[in-house]
Amino acid sequence: MLRLPDFIISSLADLVLGLPRLAARRTRPQTQLMQYEMLVSHPDEEIQRLLTALGCDPAAFTSTEMRQADYLRTSRFGDRKLLERTAVDQSSVDAWRSQLSVEEMQTVTDLVGAELFLELGYEEELLHARKAGVLDTRVEVTELYRRIFRTWWDLRIAKAGASSISSHAGEAIRTARNVSENSDAAIEMLRGEIARLEQIINIS
Repeated sequence: MLRLPDFIISSLADLVLGLPRLAARRTRPQTQLMQYEMLVSHPDEEIQRLLTALGCDPAAFTSTEMRQADYLRTSRFGDRKLLERTAVDQSSVDAWRSQLSVEEMQTVTDLVGAELFLELGYEEELLHARKAGVLDTRVEVTELYRRIFRTWWDLRIAKAGASSISSHAGEAIRTARNVSENSDAAIEMLRGEIARLEQIINIS
């Protein structure tokens, strides 16, 4: 994991650490849960539901029919595919079934955790993955992944804090020394957790 480019690890951290935190907040007051699959298959209804929850007038919303976005022709930002489509593309919902290998499905299941998939209403998708050959994820594997990413994330924050610390020489040296010591301990912890994870996966 540590050999992966930083931007890939950051994306995986969003999945491993961010998704469970978002899921835990879905029952809070004034929180609306919107599934991508429902938004794609029933865009008008879902957007109207969201507008109502936000206190907006859903009658002001007419349709999700997509029109040519002229600003995209000259802008450096935005999704260029909008220029080629007039409606929501529903093929993206099940694209993972044919685009991901069994090994990739297994990795995603291990990272996210089967329990979280079930909590979020993805029983059918999890069943498809199991039929394709994905093994049931042990809770211990997912928890180990979360601990590894949490340690990596804390280490990254510590390093970032050291680089932006006060310009006072003495304070900067002491801070750098503390971060270095903590980094060494964190790296050793990461190595131990990764070795343990590899052992569990190999046994499974």
